Amino acid sequence: MRPSSRLVLAFATASIAMFGAVPAIAGAQPSDLADAGVHQSAVEALDAAGILRGTGCTSDRLCPREPLPRWAMAVWLVRALDGDDPPRSGASRFADIESWRWWAPHVERLADLGVTAGCGTGPARFCPQRPVSRAEMATFLSRAFRLSPAPPAGFTDTDRSVHRSAIDALAAAGITAGCTRSPARYCPSVAVTRAQMASFLHRALRFNATVTWLSAGDSYSSGTGTDPHAEGPCRRSPLAAGPAAVELLRRQGWTISHTHTACEGGFVEDMFNRRSQASGRMSMWEEHVESLGGPRRVDVVTLSLGGNDVGFEEVVLACVPFTRITELLVGCPSEAALQARIDGLIDPARTCPGTTRRASSPDYGCALRIDGQQYGSISDFYREIVTGRLTERGRLYVIGYPSLVAPSGEWRLFDPCRVLYKPDTVDRLGRLAGHLNRQLAAAVRQANEALGTERVYYVDTYTPFREGRHEVCGRGTDFIHGITHVGTNPLTGWYRSFHLNNAGHAEVARLLAEEFRSTFEAPVALPQP
Repeated sequence: MRPSSRLVLAFATASIAMFGAVPAIAGAQPSDLADAGVHQSAVEALDAAGILRGTGCTSDRLCPREPLPRWAMAVWLVRALDGDDPPRSGASRFADIESWRWWAPHVERLADLGVTAGCGTGPARFCPQRPVSRAEMATFLSRAFRLSPAPPAGFTDTDRSVHRSAIDALAAAGITAGCTRSPARYCPSVAVTRAQMASFLHRALRFNATVTWLSAGDSYSSGTGTDPHAEGPCRRSPLAAGPAAVELLRRQGWTISHTHTACEGGFVEDMFNRRSQASGRMSMWEEHVESLGGPRRVDVVTLSLGGNDVGFEEVVLACVPFTRITELLVGCPSEAALQARIDGLIDPARTCPGTTRRASSPDYGCALRIDGQQYGSISDFYREIVTGRLTERGRLYVIGYPSLVAPSGEWRLFDPCRVLYKPDTVDRLGRLAGHLNRQLAAAVRQANEALGTERVYYVDTYTPFREGRHEVCGRGTDFIHGITHVGTNPLTGWYRSFHLNNAGHAEVARLLAEEFRSTFEAPVALPQP
């Protein structure tokens, strides 16, 4: 795992011990950093982190205005990516790298990371003393930091360059603005100086240090049930689990750019499809893109979706409260029928073009609408997010649904729940909620198997809520509202029924942040210069 900003800070303070074998004056700053001009702050930041140690033109000078040789570029990138010098290695894969060179292991490590394949074949060569061109620099940084593909940047001199896609990605990330503005030129064949490379690398580290995060989903992600919540039909709240997890991680030192587009009543199809032309309601992804000012991939997507696609919320409100009253008026589906709906999420019986789960009487045997005319299972939906909307380091976190009502066998003898809720129906829906979560977890596994790598993670909320007895009628701390009064008051409105309260969202936020920390590749960062 790559180091966080705290590790890089430790890396800077421990640089004497780490780079003792490097031919440089221990702890001494190069005497000519002021010659870096406008790049001085970047040079000083990299020097403070130990990245430049031993790579100057002399033992006490960096020579910031001179071209950067490829061997020094290898050292800088490996230290920036790994936070350490690599161990000694044997013979090099490149014919022109002498194994006794102290920087030879850095060249090997850069090749192992897939950042370089050398400068020629027959035999394989690295050309260590050759200056790095601006075009090569773009490819090195694009590979090192896994920059996402980007539209053409508009440079007039890169059309024929084999490095064009990397140059475009570098521009989109804000790492370069080119060498001239009118006309817009990049100067791909010009050698990059040590000072310029320091600025490019510093910007790349800054860009890479920011995690882009989208919180999407239904009412269990939007914040329905929190106090207070935002106005509007989606009932979004900054106290919802996604935003709360982001704030928790920010306090722990993470730099996160966040958008929150989860919406009460959200369906799978609402992620990428407008609800209707008449409503004018954007999809969750469209709203996210608009807030950023343009399309881009993100590092993290968190969501809870699928419950409304099987009609689970309506079933809960119809079947659980007021004993048999609502069951007789609205109708309560059988356990077998509900289980079949849930199973259809991961194994739909058929594709029904033009259908929607938003219909008054949806066909639960039909595949989910994913994007446009693309239909499939919820596992296919997860894969679409990973392949089409995430960065290369990106992760999708599927938040499961909590256990809502404690089993009737745990109710106290004179518990009001015995009056409000029908015990056998509560127990049946508890089993179905467990089944829904197991199927969502299975869909996550299916998605990862199809992807050939682990990019989707299931965040279990059902088990902690059940074990802690945090449900309605449970004996632990209340994390979920019971039946709330009908009305328009946001604190007593019916829509809060069986939704997470502030403590419940805080607990899901904790679980989400914990899963993120243990599975997301920590970005590289630098201390402020």
